[in-house]
Amino acid sequence: MGVVQINTTNINILTLLSQGDFSLDEFSLYLNLEKKSIYKNINSINSFLKDENLPLIDLQGVTYSLKLSKSQWSSLFSRKDFITNDEVIDYLYIKFIHEGFINLEVEKEVLNISRSSIIRYFNDVKKTLEINGSQYEYIVGKGLKLTFLSQTDKNIFSKKLIKFFVKCDFSLNHSIFIINLIKSYNINNLLDNLYIIFKTLNLPTTHFIISFLCSLHICIKVFGGFNFKKDYNYDDFSNIEKLIKSELKDYSLEYQNQLFYFIVCLKKEEVDFEPSTLQKAFKVIEEIKVRLNLNDLDTLSEKMLLKKICFSVFKYENQIFKVRNVTINEKEKILLNILNNILNDHNINLFFCDKISITQIITKIIIEHNKTSLKNILLLFNEVIILDDNYLKNTLENSRHKFNFHIEPAFFYKLNSKNYEGKYDLILSDEPSLSSKTIVVNSFNPSQIFLAIHNHIFDKAIQNILHN
Repeated sequence: MGVVQINTTNINILTLLSQGDFSLDEFSLYLNLEKKSIYKNINSINSFLKDENLPLIDLQGVTYSLKLSKSQWSSLFSRKDFITNDEVIDYLYIKFIHEGFINLEVEKEVLNISRSSIIRYFNDVKKTLEINGSQYEYIVGKGLKLTFLSQTDKNIFSKKLIKFFVKCDFSLNHSIFIINLIKSYNINNLLDNLYIIFKTLNLPTTHFIISFLCSLHICIKVFGGFNFKKDYNYDDFSNIEKLIKSELKDYSLEYQNQLFYFIVCLKKEEVDFEPSTLQKAFKVIEEIKVRLNLNDLDTLSEKMLLKKICFSVFKYENQIFKVRNVTINEKEKILLNILNNILNDHNINLFFCDKISITQIITKIIIEHNKTSLKNILLLFNEVIILDDNYLKNTLENSRHKFNFHIEPAFFYKLNSKNYEGKYDLILSDEPSLSSKTIVVNSFNPSQIFLAIHNHIFDKAIQNILHN
């Protein structure tokens, strides 16, 4: 029996298993493959793992898991044959643009693949360059030389580097070939400097932003970077400029300047995604607002949703398997179905876990948006000492959204419930058998009280959405 060859699907399955446990249904959602194909690939991976004297993928109930130590995972993904088709193409594309020259015979040996394979992979690179208007020429006996790089290919080069840095942040599965190509840039030092800058300025940041700024460092060296300068009065941001020049004194003046203009854009709360991605996200948000009665959505919530959708689009389009297993309740499934319909209408695909995250953000937005539907809330407690619970009273009074809370012993309600009719929008109690109209909560737990309130608001909002 020959040595089992690892393929792209095998690597993608292992990448998912390095982050958690998955069922066949979940694998199918993320990999867009038939269950039979996934099952066959799992058997193939197990043959490979057996040859390597490693633990096998195990099935417990309906869930597959692979229990490797951190060093075993690291060793596995450090192998040169652990590279997907996309990663080979990304590496060749980045290498050609970065160096301005490529010799496929040399790269064939580096990647340890056949001549026919390297030609097939590089044909994809050439096709991209030609479509985008970049130019190259063949130098006899030496290789290919890049003679002109279009703006589109500059953008794609940056995106492929961002993809690499995003994956480095969470996944063992990142290209060791690209690592070797960019090791002279000392990215770890740059990360430390960027951390100090963003912390000092108290600027919120994301993996995407930091990954972009790492790629920018390389883009400036290769083709001069990008123009972030806008029609702002930059004198108002002299403190930022001084900080950058101090922290990045060992970096080029061009990087300092472009980082300065970029950070000012962040300060101005501009969203840092390319126009095509933003356009998709805007379309989705407009539909969400219409279908979920959120037409007067506040700017902060809309921006949060916009950034999440943009990053989700970027992840899916670049097949970045940063995932997590999540469960949702029946009402969240209603929102998920609405979101799926919106995405399908606009021919937009996202990973399942990102759809769930977007759904959960929408859930929070719906609750915030509909809090004004509740004003007067009655709390009925059997515990007599609850009336002396100042912590509970202060927590309720100091809540961000001001409800009118009225606390009484449940005994009074039992005596004459008619006295309370029509006076309250919601009744909460620690007495399970009090009334079918009340919601049961723990009398000593303010967070459970607010959870019950939020669930009630969400339930009513969902009913309104379904009946519209």
